[in-house]
Amino acid sequence: MLVTLAFLIPTGCKKEDGHVPPIGKNGFLASLYNADVPLAWFKEAVSLSLTTPGTTAPVASRTFGYMGLALYESVVPGMPDNKSIQHQLNGLPALPQVEDHQTYYYSISANAALANMTRHMFGNTSAAQNATIDSLENAFNTMFKSYLSGPAFDHFVSQDFDRSVQFGQAISNAIYNWSVTDGGDKAYLNVFPTDYVLPVGPGLWVPQPGQAAQHPYWGSNRTFIADNATSTQPGPPPAYSTDTASEFYKEELEVYNESINQDPEHRTIALYWAAIQPPTVSVSILSSVLTDKNADLSLAAESYCKLGIAISDAFISCYRTKYTYNQERPITFIRANFNPTWSPLLPTPPFPDYSSAHSVQTGAAARVLADIFGDNTTFTDYSINDLGFTPRTFTKFSDYANEVGLSRIYGGIHLRSSDFIGLAQGDKVGQHVSALHWQK
Repeated sequence: MLVTLAFLIPTGCKKEDGHVPPIGKNGFLASLYNADVPLAWFKEAVSLSLTTPGTTAPVASRTFGYMGLALYESVVPGMPDNKSIQHQLNGLPALPQVEDHQTYYYSISANAALANMTRHMFGNTSAAQNATIDSLENAFNTMFKSYLSGPAFDHFVSQDFDRSVQFGQAISNAIYNWSVTDGGDKAYLNVFPTDYVLPVGPGLWVPQPGQAAQHPYWGSNRTFIADNATSTQPGPPPAYSTDTASEFYKEELEVYNESINQDPEHRTIALYWAAIQPPTVSVSILSSVLTDKNADLSLAAESYCKLGIAISDAFISCYRTKYTYNQERPITFIRANFNPTWSPLLPTPPFPDYSSAHSVQTGAAARVLADIFGDNTTFTDYSINDLGFTPRTFTKFSDYANEVGLSRIYGGIHLRSSDFIGLAQGDKVGQHVSALHWQK
């Protein structure tokens, strides 16, 4: 991983003699560092999410939530306009504090916090993958030490480096210790609980051959923000009906008709947004925007924290809805009523239809991204270039969310109500994240 030395000292900090004085009560302000450290770690986490067994989309969203929080809390002492959000979260105990009048390098603290949390969250990853975690952490630390030992830092002492590392590790350990009580700890080991009993009845979800219910208890997990799942629950989906005049029948017919002589662009959209997990796409989009804006460490820390909490709570809210209503998938209705040999463009997932997880998490992501950067932000998603897809560019976060919602209809695996009620559900989750008091 190649990064620039500007991760530590930005333009404008050096004195006339070329030396760099510490700034602020506890060292350089976080806004004076660039975002190389979090950009690299979230890229690493995206890669691990896509290659580590059992890292489903809900598991990945939880990982990004705790990584974002650890990043923010390890950096916020260097953000004079911001404050810790510890007291506003759902039972998070008091966190370690910096020592007054001691120097901290917040890129170093961030590196330590993110490395530590990545190891915690990917507890079942392979030895080779663990080696990539060690390599990234060591690469940053080697550069930090080399630069801090240079002539520009006549005031540097090794205790400042050690103190910065220890603070980042202490923050991430405290947050991890809280995480193990949320109901999702090590869920990658039990993706399909065998004790779950499927409800049976007309219009209720029937797994496809070889499937079992994925994360049926996820909706009972603790959210980062209290009541962010219960208070965002939508009403029931359209009532199951084979009446041709019913809303349910019309939505099923829309999915079936869409699959016949499908517009090639609709097919591309469906395949694009189904190519990898939605949480990894949301994180990649944020990383792209931060890179385009040449963001500093403080903006990156707050942004990754907001996004991580939003998509993590969104999956809990969504899975609570899914296993409350247990709505059947289009494949079941369409084969029973329209075409017994029909198959959707996309594989049918192993959980109920309503509401759409893609839509709920994307609605939450789009809301917090719009609140941070403004909805009218142009960005390009490069997250699946290596899979042969052409990057997609948007001029609004809301347009991105709308396309993701439509993609699941185009793919034949969700009804319109599941997608667009899901987008609104996610938007509510994201509103609650943005409503936290981040500034002093």
